[in-house]
Amino acid sequence: MTGRDDFSGGRAGISARTFAVPLIFMLVHHLVLDAFAILWLFIYLGRNPEAAILLTPLELMAEANVMTYASLLSMLVLIPAYLLYLQTRKKKGHPLLEQEHLSGGQVFHSVIMILGAMGLTQLLMVLLSSLDNSSFLGRLFQDYLDKMALFDGRTEGFWLDFAATVILVPVAEELLMRGIIQGELARSFSPRVTVALTTFLFALFHLDLVQGLYVLIAGFVLSVTYHLTRNILIPIGLHILFNLIGSGWLSRLTGAGEYGEGILVLLLYACIIGGAGSFLVLRRTARQQKPAEA
Repeated sequence: MTGRDDFSGGRAGISARTFAVPLIFMLVHHLVLDAFAILWLFIYLGRNPEAAILLTPLELMAEANVMTYASLLSMLVLIPAYLLYLQTRKKKGHPLLEQEHLSGGQVFHSVIMILGAMGLTQLLMVLLSSLDNSSFLGRLFQDYLDKMALFDGRTEGFWLDFAATVILVPVAEELLMRGIIQGELARSFSPRVTVALTTFLFALFHLDLVQGLYVLIAGFVLSVTYHLTRNILIPIGLHILFNLIGSGWLSRLTGAGEYGEGILVLLLYACIIGGAGSFLVLRRTARQQKPAEA
């Protein structure tokens, strides 16, 4: 991507493909995920027909561990499909996936940025939790917490859930959002607009207002760091870290109690300022590398 140092610069003209590809791939992603969810639900009900009567739809999905198996199976299909598309575009002379050399400094500052983004997200969640439950956002946030409580803490399929949530989902979503969508948008828009559009689409992609707000800041960091480092491994790695911490897996694996989680939150808050500084460092590094690329 050219013009990455100052988020400015023109691009080729906008075409139907500019908007069609992102929307089609986002739709296909959810269709495949939903198809496997329905398939697994039918398999579970075939083994436990009484569950359809005894449980509510949400309780049934939690009891059947639908999201774990649907995510696991669908990602195993979608990841090769995304790689195939990216390879096809490359063969046609339109490479989308950035895979430039990374320095240790770029990795370090990218990690600080995602930790800072999580600190800001934590502050946003605290703000939402302070809202009156009778308000629109307050009610949505409480419903979101109730759903998360229903699905959290399950022991069945422990390692399958880890593989799906922490590994496969980040890989698939980054190949889609940063690799395909950000890559296609970058062909028509300046880096500034491309990052903004990809961030918005990433939030919209989650199909839930509260979940969209939860990933909004992180999505911005994923797009910015990919733009500045030009290596898809950065957003993939940062997304894995975000899911590892944000979904509670780090605490589950380490057995950290309330004290440990409190220390982690303070660390995330401390990284907010550090993340801003790391952005400036990455931006300066990108500017310095630009002449060498010419």
